[in-house]
Amino acid sequence: MKNLVDLELVGKRVGIRVDLNVPIDNGTILNSERLSAALPSILHILKQTDNLCIITHLGRPNEGKYDEQFSIKPIVEWFKKRLNRDIQLCTDFKSLPGSLCFIENIRFFDGESKNSDKLAYEIANSFDIYVMDAFATAHRKAASTYGAIKKSTLACAGILFQNEVENISSALVEGSSLSSIVGGSKVSTKLEVISNLLNKSEKVLVGGGIANTFLKAAGNEIGRSLCEDDMLGIANQMLATGKIVLPRKVMVADSTSDESVEIVSFDSVPQNKMILDIEFNEEVFSKNASEIILWNGPLGIFEIDAFSKGTDSLVSYLSKSNSKVIAGGGETIFAITKFSRIDKFDYVSTAGGAFLEFLGGRELPSIQALN
Repeated sequence: MKNLVDLELVGKRVGIRVDLNVPIDNGTILNSERLSAALPSILHILKQTDNLCIITHLGRPNEGKYDEQFSIKPIVEWFKKRLNRDIQLCTDFKSLPGSLCFIENIRFFDGESKNSDKLAYEIANSFDIYVMDAFATAHRKAASTYGAIKKSTLACAGILFQNEVENISSALVEGSSLSSIVGGSKVSTKLEVISNLLNKSEKVLVGGGIANTFLKAAGNEIGRSLCEDDMLGIANQMLATGKIVLPRKVMVADSTSDESVEIVSFDSVPQNKMILDIEFNEEVFSKNASEIILWNGPLGIFEIDAFSKGTDSLVSYLSKSNSKVIAGGGETIFAITKFSRIDKFDYVSTAGGAFLEFLGGRELPSIQALN
């Protein structure tokens, strides 16, 4: 896989696919973290050439049609102010100005999601070098994230993309000492992740609704808690590895709106109660600490203060840990920003689905194309 930092860009037409899919309300950008994350590659390119076209998607418009509410105009305005320069917004690849510009939301173009050859060729033929820096979309075989890479004369990974691949891969490399934490609501959505991490990790702590399924599989009463009964057999097989770490104490209540929360032992859950949070057991990680800790998913319904203690405690522990901590996923990032700061962690992935598929051991289409 070629990397942007190793290439000569002077005199070249460069296209870069980034992920600037940010929340926008009435033209106001509510969170600019993804915009800032794209800057290193953009600034690196602009040091050598102004002939740069930036490509991104925004939301889920009806493909092939322009929709003002999904226009990237607010994003272009953000970059104009940040870079202190004029930036043109183009609506097709035939009218690129040869200077810094954006192409309008790539999902307005017919054939993007279906990876049409026509659109992929159109994108690829517009540039001498095509840079893929949208790791968060690397699991999608779209025209701009797969086809254009395959059809380009020269394609490479951007700085953010390269950092994502290197940091996540470092946790999964054979021989590294790894502990993993996997939270979330369902085992089924993270089955490949847990399976792959069991092969790579010394231990895997489970939280959220996932923990409920494992607790029931281990023969414990879980009351009215969220549980996937059709996953109990698989959960039992995973428990047999001896690597799954179950919570020792859990927080129970009548419902998510019930503020009278009880802390009970994992084997003493009342039949009429629901497990809505778990107590993070710091001793599990402080004893024989691994070199690397990998975290994806909250331990409870942390958006509700009454059920945020487990995730809050976990974030506090990880932000001070001597281990290298790698975290990722949308809910995980939200939890970090709620209880701490991203810069307290060694690496936080900007990706959601791509992060999970990478952890699950899949080769992502964009990586396959770049290779």
